[in-house]
Amino acid sequence: MANSNSFENEYSQEVKRRRSFNLSRSRIPVIIIVLLMLYISFSLGSRFDQLNAMQQNLDAMQAEIKDIHNKNAGLYEQLERLQSNDYIEQEAREKLGLVKPGEARIVTIPTNDE
Repeated sequence: MANSNSFENEYSQEVKRRRSFNLSRSRIPVIIIVLLMLYISFSLGSRFDQLNAMQQNLDAMQAEIKDIHNKNAGLYEQLERLQSNDYIEQEAREKLGLVKPGEARIVTIPTNDE
């Protein structure tokens, strides 16, 4: 019986060792934490890439808006100039050959020296 008692003691100690899971000695929490940190790092990295791409797109759009505003301002200046009386008078004299009342138009005739 002593032999069976020692066998039972050894068996019960072996069962206790197998059953007792020591979390502080296990590598599983460390592996889980490392994997979690890697996942978070990759997630944040991809988000920062997306944010950077959106910022570049925003900068390009703002530059395009600035160019369009400058072009629009130039067109308004041209419109103001084209609607001015001085421009209309100049075009009427040059293209239509009109003169003001009391003025005489002088037309030069090319000579044939050949």
